[in-house]
Amino acid sequence: MVRDACIQTSAISRPYRNDHSLNNLQAHSSTFQERGIRLILALTAIGTLAPVHACADDQSEAPAMVVAENTTLPGAIEIEGDTLQLRMDRQMRAIGNAVIRKEGQQVTGDDIRYDIQNDELQVDGNAVITAGQTTIKGPMLRMRMSENIGEMRDVTIEFKSSPPPPSNQDSSALLNDEAILLSDPKRYLEDNESYSTQKDNTSFENIRASAKQVLFEGQNIKRLKSASYTSCAADVDDWYIKTNNLELNDYTRTGEATNAFVEFKGVPILYTPWMSFSYNNQRKSGLLAPLWGTTSRSGFELLTPYYINIRPDMDATIATRFLSKRGVQLQGEFRYLGEDYSGINNLEYLDKDSLTDQTRFYAKLSHAQRFSEHWSGGYNLEKVSDDKYFSEMATRIQVTSRVNLQQTAFVDYQDDNWTFNGSVQRYQNLDNKSFVYQRLPQLTLNYDNSWHGITTQTAAQYVFFDSMQEMGKVATGSRLNFYPSLSYPIKSSYGFITPKFGVNTTQYSLSNNIPSGYSQDYNQLSRTLPIFSLDSGLYFDRESSIFGTNYTHTLEPRAYYVYIPYRDQSKIPIFDTALATLNQDSIFTENQFIGGDRVNNANQTTLAITSRLIDAETGIERLSATLGQRFYFEDQKVSLPNTSVSTRKSSDILAGFTARLSSRLNLDTFWQYDPDRGNMERNNYLLRYNPEPGKSFSFGYRYTANTLEQIDTSAQWPLGAGWYGISRLNYSIRDGNIVQFLGGLEYDAGCWQARAVMQRVQTATADANYAMFFQLELGGLTSIGANPLNVIKRNIPTYMRTYDIPAIYRDQNAQ
Repeated sequence: MVRDACIQTSAISRPYRNDHSLNNLQAHSSTFQERGIRLILALTAIGTLAPVHACADDQSEAPAMVVAENTTLPGAIEIEGDTLQLRMDRQMRAIGNAVIRKEGQQVTGDDIRYDIQNDELQVDGNAVITAGQTTIKGPMLRMRMSENIGEMRDVTIEFKSSPPPPSNQDSSALLNDEAILLSDPKRYLEDNESYSTQKDNTSFENIRASAKQVLFEGQNIKRLKSASYTSCAADVDDWYIKTNNLELNDYTRTGEATNAFVEFKGVPILYTPWMSFSYNNQRKSGLLAPLWGTTSRSGFELLTPYYINIRPDMDATIATRFLSKRGVQLQGEFRYLGEDYSGINNLEYLDKDSLTDQTRFYAKLSHAQRFSEHWSGGYNLEKVSDDKYFSEMATRIQVTSRVNLQQTAFVDYQDDNWTFNGSVQRYQNLDNKSFVYQRLPQLTLNYDNSWHGITTQTAAQYVFFDSMQEMGKVATGSRLNFYPSLSYPIKSSYGFITPKFGVNTTQYSLSNNIPSGYSQDYNQLSRTLPIFSLDSGLYFDRESSIFGTNYTHTLEPRAYYVYIPYRDQSKIPIFDTALATLNQDSIFTENQFIGGDRVNNANQTTLAITSRLIDAETGIERLSATLGQRFYFEDQKVSLPNTSVSTRKSSDILAGFTARLSSRLNLDTFWQYDPDRGNMERNNYLLRYNPEPGKSFSFGYRYTANTLEQIDTSAQWPLGAGWYGISRLNYSIRDGNIVQFLGGLEYDAGCWQARAVMQRVQTATADANYAMFFQLELGGLTSIGANPLNVIKRNIPTYMRTYDIPAIYRDQNAQ
């Protein structure tokens, strides 16, 4: 049955002018909707129109009729419905399946009225506003469309995140994560590494809000009264932010709530008089969620941070950290990033520690600057108030084990041939025994070039070594080293040979280097050594097939000969030199010592052979095995103080094996065997299994004769029903104790995650420290409790946050 639909228009006696940019008007009738046909009447309100009566049963009298599908001209309003009534200079009305569109915004309802002259829209019954990825529903709507000012009652809102707006909303790689104080209040870095190594891809698919009333206050502002807000799916009501007043800004994708409660499982767990958050994961000034936890040395901790987004390339965080056993600590962080510079400054201050009755602080200042195409510079300064600051205030083993804090300023130059580094280095010692010399200054210059196949290399360095005050009266002074060399690499597809010759000259000008009864000659020392080496290798390969897979099998023998005459160096003090650890790299070096105070005598050859199995289709190296040994033709005569020289005719045998059995299973092993004594000096094993994201296991074993024997295992594994287990154990077999332990559980509910982690850390300057972390993360919008993510990632390198795991694997574990 065809329903009546008649569009009535009244005459306009003068040119029509719409102050709200209504230059075009289209009136749609869905009279034939049941039969898949829609009749549209387009009226262009730009001049005097004669009276028109257009009915569905008299199409011949409506020459202006056209057929269109969801088309709206710029500035035009399009309306359709089962029944349309139109008064050209006053009002449009659509009844039944009513729709009105304007500039990307669509409103639907049972009965839509639009007053053209006053720009007033009224919708009664099932009102729905759709704009982009936002949908707003309610029983009624009143709005001025051109200004987007109006109201709805008993409202529900659903929207998804979208890319942030360009220009001033962009953020840098350095500043694109949350403040570091929020990420980890105990985070201390030993170098100038970047805090943000990857972008956060978190998105929220099911963001919902409801309110008794929503006020539209312009193009992008909505104010919700008696509102609730969540990122859970429609049938999941696990958590809400409930507030008397919630303002949503669609342009900045941020929300501000006053007098707000965070309600979890029907229980209020957090109250704040004001909170601000981003629902598109952007940086925004405001209070951050408080973090809490407990440690055995400081007791209960509560960190309350405030984040300041100064501009896209600069931000800061200030915080108070309440320690139940010690008092209130103030923390601050300032970060900045420019086209030619970047820096991070951290400060922590505790006015009076209740346990030690002393003022305690930590400061770290880092800056890097590029002055021109070739010149750069910067500084890294770090200082603490006392020796036990890290062991009592931190939980990271790499931090608690630190004994020397570096304070360095540097300048660098680099071009195609020259490199230069100038620096000054001072240290703060924390254990009163592991002292190091300060470099005031150190100047290093290197030159590399090639000429007709001949490679020239020149290394020059000047250092003045000054002692720490705690070291007492020891040798100090300057060292000047100059080492030019020439090499002639000859390479081909089947092998290579590289002869090299150089002269290493070192001059010392010292103080306090005179043993009792000796002359001043000990303060003025020099050493000149000619050095010759010959490096050579061959490449053999063949094609083979194993279990139906084609491989390239290689055999790569290598021989490396070095000759350095002997010079007595016993008068030279040790400033920065140590014996290099023998491994697959150091066995192919001229000097077995690291640093410039010792150069070994050498008449020796290193022989090694490597074999690889390479997948012919993918190029992946599936198997690799190396065996090598050094042979001495003369006795070793150069040694460090208080050590004996070796009279062995050969070094330990080194062997390494690597297997990439699949993309999921890897095995790395290393052995160092002493054939003279029949002892295993070192061996390392590392097995890694990572079958899918969020599922990983590793087991390592390390052994060094008379020094170290440890096992190290870590895992992240799905347990089912949304649960994941995480663990890491580093156990010393030699000492019979735990070096570090971490264990915990994670629960993934989709729109929220919970983590509970316990950590034990053995410290270098005090007894073991224990820490507990509890965190509730609500849809990525806020987290409550102590953040264990950085602790977990440091201990489990393959760890993946549950909401970063692909949905297919999360769904499998949810069953």
